[in-house]
Amino acid sequence: MRPHICDFYPIPDLMKTKSLLCIQPHPDDMEIGAGATIANLTRKNIPVICLTVTDGSAGTYDPGINPNALCKIRRAETENSAAILGVNDLLWLDFADGGDLPYEQVRSEITRVIRQVKPGAVMVCDPWLPYEVHTDHIRTGMAAAEAAYLANMPNFCPADLQEGLKPHAVEMLAFYYTAYPNTFIDSDETWDLKLQAISCHKSQFPPEKMTQLKAFLETKAVDYSKQAGYSKTSPVEALKVLSPAHLHILEEAWRC
Repeated sequence: MRPHICDFYPIPDLMKTKSLLCIQPHPDDMEIGAGATIANLTRKNIPVICLTVTDGSAGTYDPGINPNALCKIRRAETENSAAILGVNDLLWLDFADGGDLPYEQVRSEITRVIRQVKPGAVMVCDPWLPYEVHTDHIRTGMAAAEAAYLANMPNFCPADLQEGLKPHAVEMLAFYYTAYPNTFIDSDETWDLKLQAISCHKSQFPPEKMTQLKAFLETKAVDYSKQAGYSKTSPVEALKVLSPAHLHILEEAWRC
């Protein structure tokens, strides 16, 4: 039998991490992508920190809303939604929302945060999602993945070390919004918390769009339950979990 890549590089167990840094491009991505999983972790007393990369100022179709006012609204919505999920430690990079993120600067800032909070796991949106056009998502996902891979190397972002920070080895990465899931999290007990958290983001979802989003997520969650082979049809969240070793020169990592 042909050896499988996972025989050499096993898939880590996200639920066994000691701490998680969840990185989101915009306010609301954490809840939509992995809210039930986040709640599962915090219920196990696993510390979760949420890092939001952009200020969310472009996230509206209403020309009457001032961008600065929208930033404040979205920050308040995130504080309320995160509290529902049990996340009380929120960090903000406040880059301008709207698809023009300076990649190297974002990567450096995320590296700094990793070295400061020393997470066991990093969670972020999957930058390899087919048909994703929003570069805030693509750049955030790639910058976070690269930062998690390189944060343990002392000659990467050496200014951090000059300021007293030390290299840190991330044990695993978990990607939400993924087309290639390999980890299915039973979310029966936390699904309602996910939906409650999403409901906080009223600036993003008027009633009809909120109803549509929740119906879509619930349908997808039941489908993931079937993919996972569960005998019951409880809601399930799907993630792509990899070790840092999977993220360099392993051409079959997408199959893991």
